[in-house]
Amino acid sequence: MTLCRISLLLSLSALTGCAGAGAPESAPQQVWSERVGAQGERAVLRVISESGGVGSGFLIHPSGLAVTNAHVVGSSLGGHAEVAGGIYPFEVVAAGHSRDLALLQLQAGDALPFLRLGESADLNLGAPVLAVGAPQGMFPVVTTGVFGGRSVPGMIGEILVPEQLIHGAPTLRGSSGCPILDVDGHVVGVQSAKPGQELVMAAGPEDEEGRLFDRDLGRWRFQTEAFGLAVPVEDLVHVLPGWVAPEWRTGLETGFSCGDRDGRVCVVDVAAGSPAEHAGLEVGDLVLSVNGVRVLSLVDLSLWLSRSGGLSLDVERGSGRRMISFSRREWGVPAWEDLTPGCLWAGKSGRFFRFPNLAPGALKEGGVVSNVKLPDERVGRDEFYLELMAWVRVPSAGRWVFELSSDDGSQLFVRDLLVVDSDGLHGSTPTTGTIDLVAGLYPLRVTYFEAGGLESLSARWGLEGEALVEIPADQFRHAPGAGW
Repeated sequence: MTLCRISLLLSLSALTGCAGAGAPESAPQQVWSERVGAQGERAVLRVISESGGVGSGFLIHPSGLAVTNAHVVGSSLGGHAEVAGGIYPFEVVAAGHSRDLALLQLQAGDALPFLRLGESADLNLGAPVLAVGAPQGMFPVVTTGVFGGRSVPGMIGEILVPEQLIHGAPTLRGSSGCPILDVDGHVVGVQSAKPGQELVMAAGPEDEEGRLFDRDLGRWRFQTEAFGLAVPVEDLVHVLPGWVAPEWRTGLETGFSCGDRDGRVCVVDVAAGSPAEHAGLEVGDLVLSVNGVRVLSLVDLSLWLSRSGGLSLDVERGSGRRMISFSRREWGVPAWEDLTPGCLWAGKSGRFFRFPNLAPGALKEGGVVSNVKLPDERVGRDEFYLELMAWVRVPSAGRWVFELSSDDGSQLFVRDLLVVDSDGLHGSTPTTGTIDLVAGLYPLRVTYFEAGGLESLSARWGLEGEALVEIPADQFRHAPGAGW
């Protein structure tokens, strides 16, 4: 993928904090880069998809769970990956071109070295970073640079590309999907693109150094070496659970939800009356494994939960550990006549530039709207986040197209499956997604945030190949006080 003439936004206010943001002044660069390079070398992949796509990737779990770019695997269902010590077949577990991310499962058999996920929000401008990948088939190759800022979201063809990290670690074709690591060896980004060198087209004579004067801009412009663009690791953590969608895949209610706490997977909510509550799972428990498989992040937790059957959780609580086992139950569909017309909404004020990970109970304001739209209380206001929840009645079977138009970001989920992803700062941009459904009731959730300027939110749908129309208000109902 080649992105040209990217506008840059170096947001000082959004890039605060210093944890993992730079090497100690007393430590020479080769010390941290050699240490982190050795970590990356053991866990990096050279990926070759069935369709012939070639790129890089990296392991995030000893079981062989790995990450690369969606454009590396394309429409392939599998391929082969080379890692230090061997070549293994892989299958594509999930892929999303809106974030250019794909999740792979290597068939290794033995435990493999892996990289831990970090936080790009902790990076200060100028913080050292390291890339390790397989550029042009050379494997592995380690390069270093600095964190340079964040790109402005924009359209590449018909795809909305959210904010990306800008970095100076040299990369070449074939580096796509490689990890961008901080000085602690944690993944802060996934290499996605490298803009080509900028060519200045301007009238006027060329001076003896080959420079051209741009009359429109009134300043000298130079052909410069390109920088790298990487998907922030937060995007990986945020969207991949919605692509894996455990409850949609299994038809089973999990009964609890988790968040990140200092790099560990922590239970943040346990549904009242759920099997998880009856089994004794509590908010604050740290999940160490599921059915004997080690849990390292929210990403791999979602993958393990996407398997049918009962759950045995090894959790840490206080200074002790305990095993909590329970069976999940099928999520049921209520009777239409028992529901109330409209969608429930809940929200909170705040300045957001991408979708937040909020703890349950953080949304204090709320009410009811007739369909997917902004509540009157939010029209004309800036800086807020809201969620809409309802049961939607699908009238016939087929492949349905859902479309969101929003200013700024919005997402649409059917149960826990992410169908439409229009994250980031942008104008009223229509974004679509498809899903196969049979006639009946489905739990639908729409998330939205407004940073500033104009605000808008609307939803349309239709069978694939037919004209899209606004989802009628009489197709939405909710259980009062409970959303779904």
